[in-house]
Amino acid sequence: MPEERIRSARACMPCRRIKTRCMLRTGESRCQRCTRKSLDCVFREHQRGRRPGTRFSKDNATASVTRSPSQSPVAPYPPHEPTSTAAVAASTAAATPGPSQISHSRQQVLDAPGWETGPLQPSGLLDHAMSRGRFSLRNILSTTDPAVPDRGADPFSSLPSADPVQRGLLSLSAASSLFNSFMANLNPYISQLDPQLHTLAYVRHKSPFLVSAILAVAARVFNPPLHERLLSYAEDLLVDGFRRGRKSTETAQAVVILTYWKTPDDDRAWISLGYAVRMGMELGWHRLTRYAGSSAAGSPMTEMQKLEVRNRERTWHVLFVYDRSMSLQTGKPWIIERSDFTESVEAWCKDPLAAPGDCLLGAFVVLRLLTSEVFKLLGDRPTKGGSGRLYPLESLLAVIKGRIEEWEAKWIKAASQESCHQFLIHFYGAHLRLQLFSLPLQEVLSRKEQDLFLNFEAFWTSYSSALEMLHLLCRFSSCIHLAQDSVHVMTAYCVTFLIKILSVPSSITAQIEPEIGDAIRGAAQALRQHPVLPGTSCALQAEFLDRIIARYFVRKGEQAHAQSTPVARKEQPGHMHKLPSDGGVSLMRDWTIAATSMPGPAVFFDDDDFGGLDAIFGEGALWGGAATESVPPAQEGGFYT
Repeated sequence: MPEERIRSARACMPCRRIKTRCMLRTGESRCQRCTRKSLDCVFREHQRGRRPGTRFSKDNATASVTRSPSQSPVAPYPPHEPTSTAAVAASTAAATPGPSQISHSRQQVLDAPGWETGPLQPSGLLDHAMSRGRFSLRNILSTTDPAVPDRGADPFSSLPSADPVQRGLLSLSAASSLFNSFMANLNPYISQLDPQLHTLAYVRHKSPFLVSAILAVAARVFNPPLHERLLSYAEDLLVDGFRRGRKSTETAQAVVILTYWKTPDDDRAWISLGYAVRMGMELGWHRLTRYAGSSAAGSPMTEMQKLEVRNRERTWHVLFVYDRSMSLQTGKPWIIERSDFTESVEAWCKDPLAAPGDCLLGAFVVLRLLTSEVFKLLGDRPTKGGSGRLYPLESLLAVIKGRIEEWEAKWIKAASQESCHQFLIHFYGAHLRLQLFSLPLQEVLSRKEQDLFLNFEAFWTSYSSALEMLHLLCRFSSCIHLAQDSVHVMTAYCVTFLIKILSVPSSITAQIEPEIGDAIRGAAQALRQHPVLPGTSCALQAEFLDRIIARYFVRKGEQAHAQSTPVARKEQPGHMHKLPSDGGVSLMRDWTIAATSMPGPAVFFDDDDFGGLDAIFGEGALWGGAATESVPPAQEGGFYT
């Protein structure tokens, strides 16, 4: 006679989490399903009905949940096989770690040694909640044991009430279309999300703020009528999250995503970046240790848990690149210091679970590690008229140039075949060469005899790099209309630089002028190849390029007419080879007016909005104001700036 089967009064944790019957044979300590699937048959008391003010401690749970005296304390359980209920519940349940797995996954972040985190420091003596994003007086002065979350309850059994689809902002089909468009077309530019992990269902359950930010950004390009509504809702969630002090990987990602493709009047990129970086530090990301291979055999984590760990690490890499890029762009100090974790990014990119965009992200982490220290090595900027610094600078730049070329060749081979990855690596390499090799030119301008072409190598490298950037816009024209705002910032910078070198009198200006004019016009035409709405980044950039080149030639004609009179020739002999007696200030001012005085809608930065170019162009009086005033608005910030 077969043994009698009975139904347990209390379901075990693996059966409870999928809400299935828990059948137990008489005399057995493991239910039928756990025996068949080799699961750990662990039981835990429900927390419902407990007295107010009491918490369910780990010790009580361990003492009361076992059916057998030999049962070990609450142990993590492997993921169950997907059932017909919901694929989301099955896949995300596997990502819910047990206590020991949580300890293992957090160890890389929380156990990094350091003087400031020693056992006698505040972070060592006080509650560890201080270092896990819960820095409040109540947590520090807490006298009760921390509550253990019920790992048996399915955290994705219902959608959050703030979900934009649930709120009726758009239909599920529209949300699915926008989300898929973002992942396929926009995410490759920023390498922020992992297509294997970030599905629409996963993100909707994890963070209404993140899914709202994704949908708002995607709607700007693919469904403009929905953009304003979704962006307003995402901004509301941002304010609410800040007010409530919400901190998570998804919140940091949402904050940063909203800065990649901004509205024309949004100038909060620097502030938003600082908020996201502080959030990451609050969560302990700044203490991530050197990458050791999360996919190594013997790891207690499931594949889904490893993907979530990489998601956190990827976000910190993104913030590192963004932080260093904004520092180079604005001249402000960076926040995130280099560490063993960032320096091990090449090994991190080769992990078997690496996302398609991780290679591009790794390339730019390496680039920022390579070049962000250059300005520190140079020390303080020399004063006007200083000397003796040019040759050491040239030697350093020669080494850096070789490293940049090696970097570009290496990562082009390793990058994805998607055209945007090829474009971004070439474009940012050319931009960095332009930025660095403009430094010797600014040193030349600080001398009494100002001739940019005395240092011909620096001039030619910066000039050819600027032209290469414009030619890349034409070559990869299909990528421009989707590119993040930082591409347009750098385009404006290189065009302004080219106009500046034309504005300084020289014997070879006439030889390079036609090529510069053709390159600028070609870039403007490339920006218009795809239909763009008024007020978008491409529309503003194309208008800016047309204006700056048109005004340059108009002003040049006026200057030529004025200098063609006998009086002008008598007063300015040899004007093609010498600057005016004021050192070129008046001439630079004339070209500034020519580049910025076109009537019409304002499309220029104020000084405070783009003051970082001062670090590139050197003395403001010598270069004039065009470098800081002739940049399209709303383009401050960006990912790989």
